Amino acid sequence: MGNNLAANPIFVDTTDATLWSGTKNVRLIQWIDDNADIVHDSSVVFLINGVTLTAKIQPVNDQLGFGAVAWQIGPFNPGIPMADVGVTITSAGHVHIWVD
Repeated sequence: MGNNLAANPIFVDTTDATLWSGTKNVRLIQWIDDNADIVHDSSVVFLINGVTLTAKIQPVNDQLGFGAVAWQIGPFNPGIPMADVGVTITSAGHVHIWVD
């Protein structure tokens, strides 16, 4: 499908080092298992406010069935400011980002 950075939610299914420059208020970020392709040791890496956040899914070790949402941060009410956001690695699935 390709990234859609103008929508709300923002949709990311390929690596994009910079989703936006400047600041947006973010309500929720979810890493979604859209095609049942997120498997053990899949990961996604975000750069948010100069900090690298790595989410690695390990359902085999944790014996978890995570369903459609593999990882999320939020929801925040009100949204929190995030600047210079990027998804540097996506091994599977896609990312939804809801902004104010």
